[in-house]
Amino acid sequence: MTKTIIGGALAGAALLTATACGGDARQMTEPFGAPPTPYIAATETPKYGAQADSQKKKLEEVGQAAMKAVPGSTLVSMETEENGGLWEVQVVDDKGVEHQMDVESDKAKVVSGPRAEDDENAGDKARYLDRVKAAKIDYAQAAAKILAAVPGGRITEINLDSHRDKIVWEVDVVPPNGSKQDMTVDATDGTVTKDSHSD
Repeated sequence: MTKTIIGGALAGAALLTATACGGDARQMTEPFGAPPTPYIAATETPKYGAQADSQKKKLEEVGQAAMKAVPGSTLVSMETEENGGLWEVQVVDDKGVEHQMDVESDKAKVVSGPRAEDDENAGDKARYLDRVKAAKIDYAQAAAKILAAVPGGRITEINLDSHRDKIVWEVDVVPPNGSKQDMTVDATDGTVTKDSHSD
């Protein structure tokens, strides 16, 4: 009985202290290292972790290197090759011409290309430009959303495309269990969706 009263008093004190300090009472009363409650997880800003931060930074560096190689361009596709050591990247310039290149992952250095796609017609160029103009979320923002949605995941491909009359980033991501997932990020509002046919 005495232990119950003391325990209740301590919990009440923690609640009052947390509330007075502007904190969350659950964080004060949960044991150290305990996972946050679903409510906290749903309302806090996503935390990526060191691995996700590193991958996000690497994707940004590779993308920036590719766009620098074709001034005024926008990245529309990245696909990893050679076990992640190389990225095949496509960018679209301001005339709608697609340029392809290979970028080394470690140094974020263009090692092949850029090569302009010569066989594109006016319709292809217009389609590329329409997608680029419609996208409010770029490849780096889309990657960040996927890495937040799949903790510990590794992105292997990201591609700007149209799907069911929407402009989306189609993303292949490999979660820690190794089964590839196909996901999309709406390029206008950032909504993340998992393909129901994913492995």
